[in-house]
Amino acid sequence: MKKINLFICLFVAMLFNSCDSFLTTPPLDQIPESEWWKNAEQSRLMVNECYVKIYNSGMDQIVAFRDGFTDNAMWRDNFAMADGSWTAYTGKVKEEWRYKEIANLNYVLEGLEKSKEYLTEDEYAHLTAEVRFIRAFIYYDMLFYFGDIPLIKKVLTIEESRETSRQPREEVLNFILSELNEVLVDIKKEPSEESGRVNEDVVNAYLARIYLHEKQYDKVLEHTAAVMNTGKYELYRAYENDPVKNSYEELFRPAADGNNNEVIFEKQYSYPLKTTTLNRDLSPQSSVYRGWLRLLPVQSLVDEYECAGGHPYQQCEKLDCEYCKLRNNISDNGGYGEYEYRDPRLKSTIITPGWEWKVNGVIKSVYGIEDPNSRDYLAKEPHSTGFLVTKWVDLEGEEVDATRSHKNMTIIRYADILLMRAEALIEKNENTDEAVRLINEIRSRAGMPGIEIASQSVLREKLRHERRVEFAFEGLRYYDIIRWRICDKVRNGNVYGFAKMTDSGKRENIFLEKRVWKDHMYLWPIPQDAIDLNNNLEQNPQW
Repeated sequence: MKKINLFICLFVAMLFNSCDSFLTTPPLDQIPESEWWKNAEQSRLMVNECYVKIYNSGMDQIVAFRDGFTDNAMWRDNFAMADGSWTAYTGKVKEEWRYKEIANLNYVLEGLEKSKEYLTEDEYAHLTAEVRFIRAFIYYDMLFYFGDIPLIKKVLTIEESRETSRQPREEVLNFILSELNEVLVDIKKEPSEESGRVNEDVVNAYLARIYLHEKQYDKVLEHTAAVMNTGKYELYRAYENDPVKNSYEELFRPAADGNNNEVIFEKQYSYPLKTTTLNRDLSPQSSVYRGWLRLLPVQSLVDEYECAGGHPYQQCEKLDCEYCKLRNNISDNGGYGEYEYRDPRLKSTIITPGWEWKVNGVIKSVYGIEDPNSRDYLAKEPHSTGFLVTKWVDLEGEEVDATRSHKNMTIIRYADILLMRAEALIEKNENTDEAVRLINEIRSRAGMPGIEIASQSVLREKLRHERRVEFAFEGLRYYDIIRWRICDKVRNGNVYGFAKMTDSGKRENIFLEKRVWKDHMYLWPIPQDAIDLNNNLEQNPQW
C-alpha cells in the first residue's frame, strides 16, 4: 500500500509555519485565497498536511516519552511533574494546549467547503471526515488533560478568540463523539489505498479507546467487535515458524513497517525527508548513536516483568522456581542473572545492565554501567537509572542515523483492541472466559504461559499487569493510571533504579527522586499563557 506523500506534507506544512496565535487562522498572505481551493489536488494537499498535526512538530517522540509522566520511567530533563512542582508555566503543560492545531484544522475544513464545487460528493465527505477525525483526536487529548476546555469549531479572529470560555467537559465530549460517529459514516466513502490514513477501522478503534476511558463498556465491546470482525488484523508474528525468535521485539523495528497487520493507525516517517531523533534520544552512550539517555526506565517497571514461568519474579524463591538456580549461576559467573529467564518483553523493551547490542548475531556493544572502561559507566552518568529503552530504536543503523530514525510510531495496534475488549468484559464481569482468552493471545505471542479464569479482582490485576508490560513506552500508561485512579499508589513516594554495588560489598538500589501526587493533579493546570491572553479562561482548582 502507498504511504501518504510526506514530501507534499512537508511542503504544505511550510504554509502554516508562522501560525502561533492562540485560536486564530493561519496567515492568509501565505496561501492566496484567489489561487487556492480550486481543485481536488489542492484539497488533498491540505488534508495530507493535517496528518502532521496528530502529534505536532517537537511532539513526535511523545508516544514514547509520555511514560515519563508515569511510574514506568523518568526524563533526563527532569520534568517537574515528578516532585509536584509543575505549574501553569511548565513547558510540557503548554505543549498539550493545542489550539494552534485546532485553528489550522478549522481553516482546512472551511477551505474544503470553498472547494466543494471542485470535488465529488464522496470526495468531499471523505476528505472532511479525515480532518474532523484528527480534530476530534486532538480535542479528546486536551479534554483528558484539562477537563473543561474551549470548544472552537470555526476560524476565529483574534478578538473572537479572546472572548472564548471553557465549555463543560460533557458538552465537549458529546461533540467529539458526535463528530466521530458522523465521520464513521463519511469515511467509508471514496476508500483510499494509502496506509497511514484514517479509515473506518481507525475510527472504530479510537471510539473504543474513548469509551473505555469514559467507562462505557458496552460501547467498547461494540467498537472492538467492529474492528475484530473485519478479519484484517492479527498480532504481528515476524517468526511464525520459529518460536525462539522474538516477534514482539521485531514489531518495533523499522523492518516491521509496511506489511504489518497489527498496526491499525500510525504516524508515518520516510527517510530522509521525515525522521525523528529517537535513535539518539533512547540509546546508550556505548551504542553507535552515542545516545543521550533522555528517557530512563525505573526499577518498578523492570520488576513488573514476570518470571518465564508465568509468576511474579519476586515470588521465585518462595516458589522454589526452577529458574532461580539458572539465574544464580549466571550471576555467580559475573553476569546479570536477574534479567534472564524473564518475560521476553523485558529485553525487547528495556536495555538492562549487560544488554548486548547485536546486529545479525554479532555483538556491537554491551551496556556496561559497572565497567569503568565503558562509556555507560554509572560514575560518568550520575543521572542514569541503570536502564534504557530499546523499543523503537533501529539496531542496524549507522552513526549518521542518530537523528534519522524513521520507525513509524504506532498510535493504535490490534493488541490494544484485544486488551481494551478484555478490560470491558472484566469490568462488566461478563464472559470472563473470553477476556482470559484475549489476554492469553497477547501472552502467547510474547512467549509467556497463559493465565487462568479467576475472580473479577484477580483478573483486573492480571489485565492491568498485561497492559503495563505490553504497552510500555507506547504512550498508554499515563492514560491507564488516570483511568484506573491509581496515581496516589503508583505516582507517589520514592523512586529507585538499578541495584549497584556499594563500598560495603552489598547491592542497593539507586535512589532517584521522591515523587508527590495530589488528587487535583488528575487535571492539569490551564497554561498561564492562554489565561494571560483571555481572562475568560478560569484556572483548574488548586492550581
